[in-house]
Amino acid sequence: MPLSIATNIPTVLIALVIAAAFAAVVVRGIIRRKKGESGCGCGCSGCPHSAVCRGGTAKPEKPGQSGKRH
Repeated sequence: MPLSIATNIPTVLIALVIAAAFAAVVVRGIIRRKKGESGCGCGCSGCPHSAVCRGGTAKPEKPGQSGKRH
C-alpha cells in the first residue's frame, strides 16, 4: 500500500495545484463582482456591449413599493 501512495504523490500534487488555481480565479471573480467591478477590468466606456452592461443600474421598483420598512 505505501508503494502505491508514493507513486501517486506527483499526480495528487498537480491536482491540488490546479484546484487551488481554479479556486483562486473563482474567488477573485466573486470579490470583483461584489465590489461592482467589471469582468474585464477596463470599464464600460470602450466596451461594445456597454448598452447591456449590468454595472451601476438599479432594478426598477414594483408599483406600490416605496422601499421603506414598516
